[in-house]
Amino acid sequence: MKTIKYISILVLSALLCCCANSNKKAATEVAADSVVVKKAPTQKFVPVENQEHECYAEKLSYAVCIDCEVFDQFRTMSIYGPEGQKDKLMPVVVFIEGNVTCVSAFEYARLFMDLGYKVCIPKCSNIKDELKDKSIKSLRTALCDLNDALVTMKTKAEKYGIDTTNIILAGNASGAYLATSYMYSYVPNAEQDNTNGIKGVISISTIGALNLMEFERNFNTQAKCLILHGTEEKHNPELLNSKQLASQLGDLATYVEVDGANAHPTPEYSKVIKDKSRDFLKECLAQ
Repeated sequence: MKTIKYISILVLSALLCCCANSNKKAATEVAADSVVVKKAPTQKFVPVENQEHECYAEKLSYAVCIDCEVFDQFRTMSIYGPEGQKDKLMPVVVFIEGNVTCVSAFEYARLFMDLGYKVCIPKCSNIKDELKDKSIKSLRTALCDLNDALVTMKTKAEKYGIDTTNIILAGNASGAYLATSYMYSYVPNAEQDNTNGIKGVISISTIGALNLMEFERNFNTQAKCLILHGTEEKHNPELLNSKQLASQLGDLATYVEVDGANAHPTPEYSKVIKDKSRDFLKECLAQ
C-alpha cells in the first residue's frame, strides 16, 4: 500500500514539473514574440520621384547621406557630405535639379561633392513640367518650397554640420531659373530674409531670365552669379535667356558659353562647369 502511495506521489510530481516547464516555455515564446512586435522596421530614404531607385549616396564612395527630410509626397530635402565629415562645420551648395530628362539625376550635384562641399538637394513640387510655361503661380509655389527647404536646413544646421553664413544657391534648367528668381527678385510669400548667408548663385542652362514683368528686382543683394550655357543650338531661346539674365544682373554676373553643349551635356561641358564653379566658390566663400 505504501509502495503504491509512493509511486503516485512520484507521478504527480513529474506531471507538475512538466506543466511548470511548459508554462515557462510558453511565457518565453510570448516574450520573444513581444520583442519582435516592438522592433521597428529599418527605414531607407527613397527619392519621391523614382521609388524604384535607392538613395543617391549609395552610388558614391566618398560621400554619405547625412539626413533626409520628407515634407510630403512631392517635397523632400536631402543633405550629403564628404565621408567621415558629417559633424564638421562646412559651406553648403543648395542645388535644385531641373526638368532636363537627358541629364542623369544627381549629375551636376555630384560635381559639387567632387569639389568637397556639402550639398543640400531640395525637391520642389512645381519644379518639373509646370515650370516649362513659366507659370507665375507655379513659380511662386516652387519659390515657397525652396524657402521651406532653406528654413529647415538652417534650423538643423548644427545637426548637418552646415555653416549658414556660407551658402551657395545653384541649379540647372528650371532649377537655375528658380535659384536666380529666389535670389534676385522680390517674390510675395517667399520670406526673402532667408537669402541671408547666401554668398553666390550658379545658373546652369537656365530656362528663363528674371521675370521683371511680375517681380521687382531685389537690389539689396550683392551676391554674384555664375551663368553657364552651351551653344549646341545657336537659336535656342534658352541661350538668349542666359544672356538676358547676365544683362539684368550687370556687374553681379559672370557669363560663360561652352561650344557644342547644352541639351545633351558633353564631358567638356561638365568639366567647364566644375572648373568655373571651383574658382567661383573659392571667390564667394572667401569673402
